[in-house]
Amino acid sequence: MYLVWGPELVFLFNDAYAPILGPRLDQAMGAPLRSLWADAWPSVREPIERAFAGQGSRFEDVPVAMSRYGQAEDTWWTFSFSPLYGDEDQVAGAFCVTKEVTGMIVAQQRLARENERLIALFETSPLFMAFLTGPEHRVALVNPGYVDLIGHRDVIGKPIGEALPEALDQGYVQLLDQVYRTGEPYIGRKVSYDSGVSQPGAGPMHIVDVVFHPCKDDAGQVNGIFVQGLDLTPQVALERHLSLTEARHRQIMDSARDYAMIATDMDGLITLWNRGAEETLGWNEKEVLGQHAELLYLEDDLQAHRFQGNMAYALQNGGLSGERWLRHRDGRRFWAQGSMTLLRGEEGEAVGFVVVFRDRTSERGASDALVQSERRLAALVSAATQSLYSISADWQQMSLIYRQGDVAELRDAPEQWRAQLIHPADRTMVDAAIDEALQSTSALEVEHRTLLPDGSERWLQLRAVPLLDEAGRVREWFGAAADITDRRMAQQHLQQLMLTLEERVESRTAELMAMEERLRQSQKMESLGQLTGGIAHDFNNMLTAVSMGLELLEMRVGQGRLEGLERYLDMARSGADRAAALTQRLLAFSRRQTLAPSSVHVSALVTGMLDILTRSIGPSIDIETRLAADGDTVLVDAPQLENALLNLCINARDAMPGGGTIVISSAVETLAGTRSEQLGLAAGSYVRLSVCDTGTGMDASVLEKVFEPFFTTKPIGQGTGLGLSMIYGFTRQSGGQVDVESAPGAGTTLHLYLPQSAPVPTVDTPHAADLPMTPSSPGRSVLLVEDEEAIRSLVRDVLSGQGHGVMEAANGHEALALLATPQHFDLMVTDVGLTGALNGRQVADAARQTRRGMPVLFITGYAASAAVGGEHLEPGMEILTKPFSALELERRVERLLSGAMSARQVAMPS
Repeated sequence: MYLVWGPELVFLFNDAYAPILGPRLDQAMGAPLRSLWADAWPSVREPIERAFAGQGSRFEDVPVAMSRYGQAEDTWWTFSFSPLYGDEDQVAGAFCVTKEVTGMIVAQQRLARENERLIALFETSPLFMAFLTGPEHRVALVNPGYVDLIGHRDVIGKPIGEALPEALDQGYVQLLDQVYRTGEPYIGRKVSYDSGVSQPGAGPMHIVDVVFHPCKDDAGQVNGIFVQGLDLTPQVALERHLSLTEARHRQIMDSARDYAMIATDMDGLITLWNRGAEETLGWNEKEVLGQHAELLYLEDDLQAHRFQGNMAYALQNGGLSGERWLRHRDGRRFWAQGSMTLLRGEEGEAVGFVVVFRDRTSERGASDALVQSERRLAALVSAATQSLYSISADWQQMSLIYRQGDVAELRDAPEQWRAQLIHPADRTMVDAAIDEALQSTSALEVEHRTLLPDGSERWLQLRAVPLLDEAGRVREWFGAAADITDRRMAQQHLQQLMLTLEERVESRTAELMAMEERLRQSQKMESLGQLTGGIAHDFNNMLTAVSMGLELLEMRVGQGRLEGLERYLDMARSGADRAAALTQRLLAFSRRQTLAPSSVHVSALVTGMLDILTRSIGPSIDIETRLAADGDTVLVDAPQLENALLNLCINARDAMPGGGTIVISSAVETLAGTRSEQLGLAAGSYVRLSVCDTGTGMDASVLEKVFEPFFTTKPIGQGTGLGLSMIYGFTRQSGGQVDVESAPGAGTTLHLYLPQSAPVPTVDTPHAADLPMTPSSPGRSVLLVEDEEAIRSLVRDVLSGQGHGVMEAANGHEALALLATPQHFDLMVTDVGLTGALNGRQVADAARQTRRGMPVLFITGYAASAAVGGEHLEPGMEILTKPFSALELERRVERLLSGAMSARQVAMPS
């Protein structure tokens, strides 16, 4: 205890406090607290000030930094402060009762650290551990190893039989009951445990060493079981792997049939004999195990104790290699090349020898033959007609092997061979050729001049080839020099002749090219003439039918003869229809036709056309189909695809005048990489429609032109050459491609590749022909925009005949002016290709800015899809292609007006 008194905080203490003061004890009594305990003052200042204010306080296990013995230390205290009152009932001091608890706190921290260390050991132990309490073996504690073993199931607080049902089925709960009852531990070695839960990289079956150790209370009664063990599954798997590896190594060793592998102990007795040794020497392993390896040596080596000498040398030096004659089981000898290596144990001690060798009898024969060949080569070189040289790897030195003919003599300075053998004017060229040969390690061949001692020049052809070592580096060059002076002179003479010949050839080539260009131009004009002639012929026929039919109609009406006029009307209508069909063919050829894409099942389309195809090609042709079961849906103009298929089958029929078979097939094909690039299509899924015939086929020259316009192999008058061009144009316009395979006499297969699309559900919409002829909405206001006066007048008459009011505009600006007025319009009928700055689509878009949802009927005779954006028409917009009938115009107008009326009725509130 201590107290502090007065403003100076005079410090007074009892004897029990003295040890706390340490070195400060002598000057402590009566000293000011602030100076005596300056280091601890921040910790006690607040409670002392509160005591002087009349408030008591108590604190437990408060850390206080002190320097009692000259160095900083952490201490902990439990203390209380009480106010002390003086004579006038005023607080004059403070009384403190304190106890140092540093030892207790430090012990608690140490115990906590020990607990943390034990927990860390428990958590990080390679063993799996668990603590079970009570006779039910309720799981109280598990470590991560145990959690991994049981497959990360939640078992804390549950009886083991409930938490792990498989432990009950596999007899482990019965073993736990036995340990709990008897108090004797259970130890299991390499027992199996099936958790029933597979984990990444491991199955549910485990092989474990496990101990069930009973835990007892102070009275010696078992109150729990400590389970610990080690999962040996990886180790067992490794042992099995090692066993399999050993068997595999033996299999690998036995598979080396070309090499004999023999192992012996330190005495030379055979311990291993592979299949290669059996096939090389004739003995099998059972016959030689335990015998001395000398059995494969010949008699002279046995007398010289060759094998014992080899073992002694290998023991001292680690091994040796060499070649010698060995003995086969049947007594014949063979030439062997091999080695003997010292075999060491795990501690590095010598335990035996390994002998590996191979039968090289054939190579020995080849070597002997090579020696004989080299002798023959030397004799051949001496009889050569060329000078032969050997050249250093860097081409700095040359040595003459054999000299022949008028070649400059290589004197005693081999490094100066260039100056002696090469003309000064050719040295740069020869040096460049040598540098190239050095860099590429390839053969050299160069022609150069040389100066003879009498000052005359000769031409030489120098050839050299590199001799490479095992690493592919040049060891040496070997060259030959031949005198080619006579040949060079002949070449110069021939070159002079060629110069004049080249001039004549160039002149003739220029003439031929000019003639070829004129011929191509003539062919183009002929093709154009053929096309325009055919079109003019067809149009003249059609116009004759129209003009003469109208003329006769006019004459009969003027005469009052009204009977039989239908014939002239049919004649004029037929001519107009044929002209429209011809125009449609030309648009298809130019890829400008108006298409109406729809979802088409190719197999269903082909099946539906079989009757008309059979009637079109005749009885002498058989048709087979090989169609895809599903997935062959495309988005195309169905009538155009039908027309293309019909034309292809007719072409196939024409290619088989004697009869044959047409195979029509479809399939879904994924194009990517090189194949899609060849076809010029983006990678993706396509439906391939193929028509294959067994006809005459086409050669390469015809295949090159098969899709060209105006090209045809049919006789004059039987085809314009537009058929395949129109099919090509339609397919390309539909986003696909056409490919053809053919060879003379092997038939022709033509493939149409069309982009695959998802099936589009069909919606039953009324066809124009099904709509009523009588307008259900007469008296509507229509804005007609058409720059062709005759067509505008005819359309106006048709619309007026339906009972509609018609306002006319000759161009886009006039139409916009009418749209700017308050005049109400129920429908706009506009041509696409208007004269002036605005086309029909632009006028329609401008109209819909202020008159939203107004129906629009586009009429066009050209590229509707391009000009109007046919693939992206808004609701309430339709396209009508010229020429069209008045009836079709009435039906389309009625459909648009009826649709607009229905939409307004749906939008009206009920």
